[in-house]
Amino acid sequence: MINSTINSLYLLPPPPQPPESIQKAFKSLSPKFQGSAVPWHLTMPEKAYKNFQRDMETYEREVSNLNLDYYNNIFVPTNKVFEYIQPAKINNQFYNQYSQLDTTGHIRSFQPNKNGYACRAEYDRVSTITGRLKTTIGPTLLHLPKIYRNILESRWNGGNILSLDYKSLEPRVLLATCGTQPIREEEKDIYEAIKISLFSDNSEVTREVVKKVVLSELYGASIDSLKQRLPNVRDIEFVVDQISNWFNLEDLKAKLFKEWKESGYRWVTNYYGRRVKTDTAHTLVNHYIQSTAVDVALLGFKNILEYIEELGRLDEIVPLFILHDALILDVKENTFNLINGLAKVGASDIKGLEKTFFYMSVEKDFFKS
Repeated sequence: MINSTINSLYLLPPPPQPPESIQKAFKSLSPKFQGSAVPWHLTMPEKAYKNFQRDMETYEREVSNLNLDYYNNIFVPTNKVFEYIQPAKINNQFYNQYSQLDTTGHIRSFQPNKNGYACRAEYDRVSTITGRLKTTIGPTLLHLPKIYRNILESRWNGGNILSLDYKSLEPRVLLATCGTQPIREEEKDIYEAIKISLFSDNSEVTREVVKKVVLSELYGASIDSLKQRLPNVRDIEFVVDQISNWFNLEDLKAKLFKEWKESGYRWVTNYYGRRVKTDTAHTLVNHYIQSTAVDVALLGFKNILEYIEELGRLDEIVPLFILHDALILDVKENTFNLINGLAKVGASDIKGLEKTFFYMSVEKDFFKS
């Protein structure tokens, strides 16, 4: 059964319809005369019906051949993450104070009920191009300026709002999916790891230079724009080539371009098989990596939350929000000692990428970060 979610994930066109003029004629007779209720072969001109039948056969053939592994094995299982989300406790004093300053409406989305809790956050994960989350109901933490984050408070005296945050997730995903070697647990800083591996004897190529080159490659920036940003680095083309080779970027670009062309320049699939709508060649890598990173994060959050559930501590370590690559938790004081372990659970054994350690940091005062 093809539902609307599958239609969105796989970028399927809407099912073919008879000519609008014929549909209107039947709708004018009765709203019930629609779709399969109408014997179209008896009501349409022969040529129009043959075209309609041909389009339906093409559509049904595409749908019947659809590989639903991504939907069944990644999308549906990670939906469990959103079932764990609970309402956040709101500091009423700060809410009233910040509401006077708010011109966007984001503060008002945190409005507490009589018990001091905001609405439970709900998310949409299919309407954006790469699957990044959008808040549909509840607090719009994704858009809340950091200076207002202390509007959140723990539901316990002595508790804390903290985040488990993937660091440099997209470059790690790039290396994990197509690079030359996995990032190990001890290599917390991927940019420093690249510098040491490739440019240990080149003082011009600092960690910051490496970071700018990597991000430029991820976001499809041109070599000319990179030269303008790094005017003091000689032979920047050599640096870019070295980093590109380390990530096997040319092979990835060739693979994605071939897939994009075969799709009629409509989409590529991410590492796990989700189709990602892509209109221009320079966004191929970015769309592939960003979409894959969304799935990696949700798979990691799923591991964390299932582990908390196994420990029987969901009433003391309460998930509140997902903020891009971070999971926001309300943590009771007597469970602080578990948090570093949770970060390791989220960083390892990501489905399909078990050889890479996706380092997570712990921000113990989320509202101050």
